[in-house]
Amino acid sequence: MKKRLLIGVIMTSCHIDFQEEILKGIISQAFKSKCDIAVLASFHNSYPDTVHKKYEKNIFQLILSDRFDGFLYDRNTFSDNKVRNYIDDLLERSGKPVMLLDSPEHRIFESTAIDDCSAFEKITDHLIEVHGFNRIYCLTGPKKLFVSEERLKGFKNSMKKHGLYYDRSCCIYGDFWKDAAKELAGSIINGNLKRPDAIVCGNDYSAISLIEALNNGGICVPDDIAVTGYDATVEARNFYPSLTTFRRPNFQLGAESFRRLYRIITGRICTKIHNDNGCLRIGKSCGCSGQSYCTKGSERRDMINEQYKTDILNRDMLFDITDTDNPADFADRLDNYTYYIYKMKRVEICLTKKYIELSCRGISKKLDFKFGDELKTIMLKSSVKSENIAGDYFSSSEILTIFNKERSYPVAYYISPLHYNENFFGYSALSFGKEAMSFSEIYFYWINCINIALEQVRIKSALNNIIYTANHAMLTDDNTGLLNKKGMEKSFSDMIKKFIGKNIIAYFIRIQLTGLSKIYYHSGEDRCKRITCAFASFLRECIMEDEIFGLWSDDTFCIVALAENRISEIYSFISKRAEKSQFERTENCNIDFIAGVHNQVIDSEISLESAVHKSAVNRVFSYNIMESIKNPQFEKLCLLREKIMKNPEFAWNISEIAKGLYLSKSYLQKIYKSYFGKSIIEEMIQFRIDKAKELLEKDDMTITDIAKECGYSSYNYFVRQFKKSEGISPTDFRRKLL
Repeated sequence: MKKRLLIGVIMTSCHIDFQEEILKGIISQAFKSKCDIAVLASFHNSYPDTVHKKYEKNIFQLILSDRFDGFLYDRNTFSDNKVRNYIDDLLERSGKPVMLLDSPEHRIFESTAIDDCSAFEKITDHLIEVHGFNRIYCLTGPKKLFVSEERLKGFKNSMKKHGLYYDRSCCIYGDFWKDAAKELAGSIINGNLKRPDAIVCGNDYSAISLIEALNNGGICVPDDIAVTGYDATVEARNFYPSLTTFRRPNFQLGAESFRRLYRIITGRICTKIHNDNGCLRIGKSCGCSGQSYCTKGSERRDMINEQYKTDILNRDMLFDITDTDNPADFADRLDNYTYYIYKMKRVEICLTKKYIELSCRGISKKLDFKFGDELKTIMLKSSVKSENIAGDYFSSSEILTIFNKERSYPVAYYISPLHYNENFFGYSALSFGKEAMSFSEIYFYWINCINIALEQVRIKSALNNIIYTANHAMLTDDNTGLLNKKGMEKSFSDMIKKFIGKNIIAYFIRIQLTGLSKIYYHSGEDRCKRITCAFASFLRECIMEDEIFGLWSDDTFCIVALAENRISEIYSFISKRAEKSQFERTENCNIDFIAGVHNQVIDSEISLESAVHKSAVNRVFSYNIMESIKNPQFEKLCLLREKIMKNPEFAWNISEIAKGLYLSKSYLQKIYKSYFGKSIIEEMIQFRIDKAKELLEKDDMTITDIAKECGYSSYNYFVRQFKKSEGISPTDFRRKLL
């Protein structure tokens, strides 16, 4: 099946009426064009700024997904410049087409806007032509913001058309929120600004705040001053006096912006859906008698949501979903409360692998989120039943697994962050099926309850882990993390219970690092601990799942195996790893050690301590470092490798190296690879990349300078080799570090 286009919508405050109208236009047009929609929706966009609000912007990391084919970006809805710039940078890095909504020309992105100027002119015309007002003020939004200037322009056009005087004091820039409206009301009440006949406000929220402030100051609206709004929100309808406002053609804006983006991506024109051009809504705030501009559908939705709001506040949802200590139980509890989401068709809760595996982390460990992190769906609920969950992790680069499935129909999802302050847990995905609609304020509360519950689950799980760790610490070695003697005896006791009476033979292998005593007198205790820890990591690589493995004493490891000839396999592996360690950038573990073994049938009389003692007596292998380095060719190659490691940027020539060692070129390459596992060229490249990684950790050198410092004359060749080795470019590697 041909890949379905996926369009990302970047927006905040999706529950507000005029935002929902834009989204309805986008989704309706997308469904008509057989395209999927993923709305990356943050919740908060108001002051004061808090830690919790700051970190929800991490959800926009999903912009970098290759699944997206383009983006619709309502940039003006984000009031924080830092968040705006953060999203701008991610969109530029994505390299995908971007269509701005209601914005002026941009240096990179395209833009679609609707005619706010004419609409605002109609509101001002109403005040002049119907009510005969002469002195009118305009309270618009922030200065130089496109929609603010367009609305102010409409006001000026109406005043000029009717030959009415206005000056700068009549044109007031605000914030599309409450503060500027209160300040304007204060200036009028105090007499610092001459009282007008009417004030046209840039949106309904400013108008409502202005009316409240004027009424509190003894100026009655509309008897003393008429006030109008803009956007025709629910708040405008329910406020007293009801606002005279304008129903902006936001649906048309959403649909038109999608059509333009679709044409940029595909080169084709999609079929246009039916929409309207907006209209004036008459309320009582201008002095008119007012009229109802509420549809039956919206009345029913508001009524149901009010019932849900009362119910959710009176019920114990928060306490219920918080009373768990693991994600699975949390998901089961949450399943009972999905009905609060009006007309929900599908809701999915996806948690990061970092969160789910939090038993390995402390309470203070920060749970960040980066593009490419793995997630797992822990709850998948349709409107009528819970759905089966695959249980596998998926990459956040896929966004949601449903976008990769073959379907005969398009889908639209609202993807919102799940986090508590700076700890990021994952995200929720909400779909209304075929309905082109957005979520209500109830969804805010629902998600906030989830955030609090997930934080509580994290803390409880971490505390349980601390208790477990405290108990576990008594059975493990602090330095290596392996079972200590007491821990091995407990594990062996469990093994006896499992295999007693089954005639199973156990092989007790004892490995003693005899060279540690010499190192202790020359280099001290810390060096001995590092060598023991590194040796433990070698052994871990070859230990089987059913074997018991631990540190019997400071210089002795013990393994209880169930398979014959395991001592030969283990000795062969660790002797090679010990010899090779002297040429690596890890701890040099090439020291003397001995290995012994004892075998015995598992029964109730068996003693682990006695068996380990018998394996010490029955020595089978002995490793001596003097014997491992007696080959003169090996010594020469070790010196050569050390020189390459220290100076990888030199122009190493294999023919010249072979000549200096009195070896043929082919023989040199053959024995070098047999000793070290890689060719000279492969080693040189790796050493260059290692050096580049060290230099990238500092920010005082450019990538070009680093390439030269590492022996690359071509910047592009350096980038290709680095990306082949590390999977990412040098720039992205540095960005991850910083």
